[in-house]
Amino acid sequence: VLRLKFWDVRQMLRVADRLPKTRVLIEAVSTAYDQSLSIALPMTASPSRLAPNEVQDLSPTSIQSSYWVSECGITQAAMKAFPDVLHLTSDADFQASIGEVSQLLGTVELPSILMIPLENKGKPLGFLVLQCRQSRHWSAQDVDFAKLVAGQVSSAIIQTETLRQVESIVEDRTAQLQHSVDLQAKLYELNRKQIERLREMNKRMDEFLSTLSHELRTPLTSMMLAIRMLREATLTPDRRSQYLNILEQQCAQETRLINDLLALQELETKQVVMQLQVIDLPSFMRDLESGFAQQWAPKGLTLEMDLPGKLAISTDVSSLNRVLVEVLTNAGKYSDPSTRVSLRVTQLIARQISIVITNLGGGIPAEEMPYIFEKFRRCQGMTDNAVPGTGLGLALVKSLVQHLGGTVSATSQPIEEGTTYVTTLTILLPKAPESAKG
Repeated sequence: VLRLKFWDVRQMLRVADRLPKTRVLIEAVSTAYDQSLSIALPMTASPSRLAPNEVQDLSPTSIQSSYWVSECGITQAAMKAFPDVLHLTSDADFQASIGEVSQLLGTVELPSILMIPLENKGKPLGFLVLQCRQSRHWSAQDVDFAKLVAGQVSSAIIQTETLRQVESIVEDRTAQLQHSVDLQAKLYELNRKQIERLREMNKRMDEFLSTLSHELRTPLTSMMLAIRMLREATLTPDRRSQYLNILEQQCAQETRLINDLLALQELETKQVVMQLQVIDLPSFMRDLESGFAQQWAPKGLTLEMDLPGKLAISTDVSSLNRVLVEVLTNAGKYSDPSTRVSLRVTQLIARQISIVITNLGGGIPAEEMPYIFEKFRRCQGMTDNAVPGTGLGLALVKSLVQHLGGTVSATSQPIEEGTTYVTTLTILLPKAPESAKG
């Protein structure tokens, strides 16, 4: 069975005018024995040929799978005769037409050839080739029978091609459907994550409003109470002074909260202009030591500093001071009584300095650690123990450190599986240039 593969499918209807550029595929080969004929229908596997042992030239290893029409005179003659049958009864009938690859048809050993067109609606599909070892006159009955078989082969070819096309369409549609399903799954996952983020944002907003409302109302309540008491005419000077102090303290707390909110807003919107100054960092930190020693005395806390001799740094002094005050205040607030808060400054390579603050006390749960630098985010233990604070301190520290071009991180590890934790806050800041060192 020979199949035709046209270079241009539009030439399938013009084979009689001139031979189009066509590739011939040998799809199935069988051999006749003792005047009987065995026909192999088209196969999807690689071409093969069955030959008697005495015909050495037709061994499977000598068969090519395809050739051009221009390389075989017999195939050219069959195409010119299309749609009629081409029958050759002896060597003399085809010697003039033999070409370079005509031996593929075994014309020397099988000289009598009958080539019946395989067609569909007037379009050539290929040829059913019957051959005989002896010179043979192909009778009308032979031709009719061969045409009947060729019709069945053509139908089988059409069915096979149709099935292949359907399978190809099904595979394409299946691939498209799978792609659509995968895309829908990805979109669903994106939507799910977006919904979770929105829910988390709504939750944070509710917590923000609740905390902000509480932090604003608490000082106002104290101030309102102090004002009412001050209106009493019978107050002694000491009581009046006490209520005035309450008013001053609560007003200062309210002012700090509002200032913190405004500072965060300015830092997040990049509205803060950095004013660089060259300072000696150890001297700058020693100035803070006395203030915290007095502030922590009632709790029995001590501040231990490990500072280099001299270390110049070019930085925004106001922002750096705010960072150090916030982290030391935070460390003292969550430290156990009569413990030590340590502050260590180290000069690193790559023009960086490291500021490490460590304290002993209630730790930060691992599940809370990723969120401690978020606004109004406070650990559950701190709120349960009524530790005062707004949840803005570490958020402000992170924004200020980023403003200074540095980074901040935290760790919290238990001591021998107890309830006491070592909490460490590490701040990395850029150093001053060499020319700024004094």
